[in-house]
Amino acid sequence: MKETFTPLPVFSRLSLLTRQQRAWVALYSLSTGCTDRAEILAQNAVTEADLAEFIDSWLRLRSRTAMRNY
Repeated sequence: MKETFTPLPVFSRLSLLTRQQRAWVALYSLSTGCTDRAEILAQNAVTEADLAEFIDSWLRLRSRTAMRNY
């Protein structure tokens, strides 16, 4: 009998991550070149409005991380 696999969403409504953290994960995925934007938003349970709200804090976070690597 063939085994089937049904992928679960990366984050469910019961996620331990905050909306901000889920938006950061989505922004990171989008920055790496993942092309299916709608799928990334759905997997992370965020909207375009969430991305717009949290992009500045994500950019600051990325800048701090980049500065530590020098």
